[in-house]
Amino acid sequence: MDDEELDLFGDVTPEEQAAADALYQQRLDAGQAAPAKGRLAQQRRRYLQSGRGPAAFETLRNARPMNFGEVFAAAERQAIIASVHEYVRANQWTTQRHGAFPTRDVPVVATSVADMVAGRLAAALFPRLQEHTGIDARYWTFRDLFVVGYHQDHQRSLDLHSDGCLASLTLLLNDPAEFDGGGTFFAQFGLVVCQTPGDAWIHDSRLEHAGVEITRGQRLVLVAFIDTVSRDPVVALAHRQPAVAAAH
Repeated sequence: MDDEELDLFGDVTPEEQAAADALYQQRLDAGQAAPAKGRLAQQRRRYLQSGRGPAAFETLRNARPMNFGEVFAAAERQAIIASVHEYVRANQWTTQRHGAFPTRDVPVVATSVADMVAGRLAAALFPRLQEHTGIDARYWTFRDLFVVGYHQDHQRSLDLHSDGCLASLTLLLNDPAEFDGGGTFFAQFGLVVCQTPGDAWIHDSRLEHAGVEITRGQRLVLVAFIDTVSRDPVVALAHRQPAVAAAH
């Protein structure tokens, strides 16, 4: 099975997850665990261990949030915003997709710009993620991709949390003149990142972060949960984690 054939966004029942976990453990017990010998598993393990012990080396795992530069120009950001507004007029904002830390958001897959957004982000981010994690660009995928709408009369902020994936993206879509406050707070570094519109900010998803309160207007942020795809569907299910609301 190719990476593209594995649907990370499909629903997995508790029974299917339990079966995958059991089979994966059987493989481990029998010394037949393909991921322990596979390229992706080796790269992923090396990345996850990169901040530990005397042999620790610098990766995204133990770094401050990184600015990967501009991905969307002003006209493209306006097209994304217009598509979000079109969705909201027909369907309203969603508020229950992320149970632990719910956000007022729109899933990009449901908008008219889904292919453009995902394609542009993949081209811009995945090679850079390879550079900063050691995990091949071809293994990366989006577990979730959505636009959060912070608003003075609705959701103004998001509490401190971490995300259930490997890397997280925050990208401001609208002009900062349209709101007061905002930004992403990273507790470990005592840092508030106030993005320039269009710039892709990437951080390791285990970093605790919060969406800083806005006091006026609306702040629109494109968010992605980014993770890897295994060629082994059993391993992918066994390693699967529920996505929670991302850092904005």
